[in-house]
Amino acid sequence: MKIRISGGLYASVLIVTEFVMQCMLLPRVLLERAGQEAWMSVLLMGAYALFIGLALVWIACRFPDRDPLKAIRCTIGPWATYPIILLYVGSNLLAYSLSLNDVQSFTSMLLLPGTPAWVLSAMMALLAMYTALQGVEPIARTAYGVLVPMILVLLTLPFGVGKEIRLLQVDPFLWKGMSGVLSASWTALPWAGQSLIVLSLIRHLSPRVNPYTWTLVGVGSAHAALAICVLLISLVFSPLLASRMLYPGHELFAIISFTESIERIQAGIMVLWLCGSLINITLHLFAAVEEGSLALGLQRRRWITLILGVAGVILAQVWGGAFQRRSLARHPWWIAGHIAVHLAVLTLLAAGSFAARLRQGAGTSA
Repeated sequence: MKIRISGGLYASVLIVTEFVMQCMLLPRVLLERAGQEAWMSVLLMGAYALFIGLALVWIACRFPDRDPLKAIRCTIGPWATYPIILLYVGSNLLAYSLSLNDVQSFTSMLLLPGTPAWVLSAMMALLAMYTALQGVEPIARTAYGVLVPMILVLLTLPFGVGKEIRLLQVDPFLWKGMSGVLSASWTALPWAGQSLIVLSLIRHLSPRVNPYTWTLVGVGSAHAALAICVLLISLVFSPLLASRMLYPGHELFAIISFTESIERIQAGIMVLWLCGSLINITLHLFAAVEEGSLALGLQRRRWITLILGVAGVILAQVWGGAFQRRSLARHPWWIAGHIAVHLAVLTLLAAGSFAARLRQGAGTSA
């Protein structure tokens, strides 16, 4: 029996995937290029993420079980899905290794200094492999458990840092021009492409809920929350100072204070962030394992999970530390390559689905 998740769990996974890691890792790059209007770059980035997510939903809803890959496989043949699977699995394996690298760099630098990065990466990979083998429901329920307290943190965040805001350091609107906003958005598009994960989630979504609504809620809420965090960072630290910090999101949460008795709550927030990051890591591994095993017709997924999990740990060490990773993410070929993969998956999936629908229609007519 196929496991189904509710619309709320589905949206929770999307929010955690599109927000938690980004709130720590993206603000510096956005503020460096767009200045105080970096929040506008986040909204443009969200529009791209929504385009990908809703396009995948539209394609999936052309079939009764919302599984276009299965329809192409059964109607045309397994060979027709191989190019899509190769790009999709490769994209998720890359995202899995990059997420491992980001979390190991952050943790070894700020939370557990002196701990070898590969040890942290291996520990997270083991947890991710175990959870991925349990299926999508534990991932979704854990995401919901992280999201509820995270919402409370975000609702109280403006009050916790309000006294640190200095209006005198606010720059004129569009101080760096629309070119800066567009440049920042372009740099962040590889992160926005994580909404491609909808392809693996939607087949598990309950047929009684509207996938368009919950995709809009998940992806839209994540980027709205991220835009608010980026705006607060620019108002508290100023865009210039924040762009010189390695992790301005971490610094923002560090200064939250309500009263003398309620402060230094950063430790609890870091626990939530690590749990949310682990969900991100696990989800990409799960998507790579599930689509790869379905394409190869594998019933038992332990070996493919182990192989992909270990491969991700090895790749995570190849990307280097935080500074090397940031430098890599700025290269035009890196950004263009990610966008090309996103659009190629969408195009091939749409073409294959169209051919499958024509074949089904011809079979019905006959």
